[in-house]
Amino acid sequence: MLFLVLLGAVAGALVHARRGPAQPTLARTGELIVRYTLVAYCGIPMLLVSIGILAAPERMAEMLPVGPSAPIVAFFGWAYLGMSLAALLALWYSGSFLLAAALPWAVYFAGATIVHLHAPDPEGGHGGALLIFATHGLVSVVLIAGLLMGRPWARLGPPR
Repeated sequence: MLFLVLLGAVAGALVHARRGPAQPTLARTGELIVRYTLVAYCGIPMLLVSIGILAAPERMAEMLPVGPSAPIVAFFGWAYLGMSLAALLALWYSGSFLLAAALPWAVYFAGATIVHLHAPDPEGGHGGALLIFATHGLVSVVLIAGLLMGRPWARLGPPR
């Protein structure tokens, strides 16, 4: 289901870029892809995940090979909460903020892909590996591609 959310976010960004008041540019399209992915994939769903983790850490602990009182579960919930709130701020902020909000998610999902693929037996063999990439690794690819297209760092001025 999250793969469909990602596809919907990218499709929404492309439609938005195409239907905007000005001719779509590569930079505008890239920025919209980053914004839509941050809000629709890294923001809203991951905010719900973080609330679920913090409300019932024992359910998350069942998915991880740790006990329900392990501090890592709480840390995971708080980290998701902070990162998802930063992603949601992409609704109001642009430019270098998008770089700061998207980069942690790109690194996180790239790392999650590596961790899942190095598991003793990724769920479902090759199909499971493809699903892991579709719901984790592809998010990193979309965010980095959108950042490279949008080049938010190009609008940075010298430090004041």
